[in-house]
Amino acid sequence: MEYILITGASSGIGKGIAYQFAKRKQNIIIVARRKELLKNIKIELETKYKIKVLIYAYDLSIEDNVIKFYNEIKKFNIKTFINNAGIGEHNDPWDSNLKRISKLIDLNIKTLIFFSILFIKDNLNKNKTLINISSTVGFEILLDELIYSSSKFFVSTFSEGVAKIIKEKNYKLKIKLFAPSSTESELLNEMLNYSNISKEEKEKIIINKKNKQKSIEKIIAYFFELYESDYIIGIVDSKEDKIKLLNNYFKIH
Repeated sequence: MEYILITGASSGIGKGIAYQFAKRKQNIIIVARRKELLKNIKIELETKYKIKVLIYAYDLSIEDNVIKFYNEIKKFNIKTFINNAGIGEHNDPWDSNLKRISKLIDLNIKTLIFFSILFIKDNLNKNKTLINISSTVGFEILLDELIYSSSKFFVSTFSEGVAKIIKEKNYKLKIKLFAPSSTESELLNEMLNYSNISKEEKEKIIINKKNKQKSIEKIIAYFFELYESDYIIGIVDSKEDKIKLLNNYFKIH
């Protein structure tokens, strides 16, 4: 029995991806912190689509949980592993809480690279796929969200780089990088909850961002354009309704 595994799948893009795979009659494994939300997703998807949904409640910003979770699920035949879990940060760097920064680095970077390496090691010469979720801000410097943007820049460079190494060595495993633009999800509110800016500034940001955000449905459609293509990179256009599919973005040495 094959599975699609999605981290950070209790809401937002991760949840949307899980639902779309379920519609396609794919069995799924979902992991996130909030167990009740995962239970609700499991009941709905198993009832509606007659598939198998395995749920795991873990805080993946904790290293021991990352290793424990991977050891639990590696016995399953995972066709596609999607690294989606992450948090944001909207502060000037010197106004950021150090514990919050540490958690962001652990989840956005450390957890992603650990899962990537573990999955690659186990599936290097198999017809499987690893997809890392970055962001359009992972290809630019976003001053208002500099720490978050920088963490996604790591995801972008690492993912493209490891995809090139694997391709050059003619291994079968596929690595892909998906970069959504601003999306209607919990991420913005979650970021602003930890921001030190004024209430008025937060309200302005919410209004400005919401005018530019794309729906989950559109983002998921773009995700599957990349997934079903032979391209490595998919960057959603933040201004127009399209995705740019590429095999190269960064200069490779």
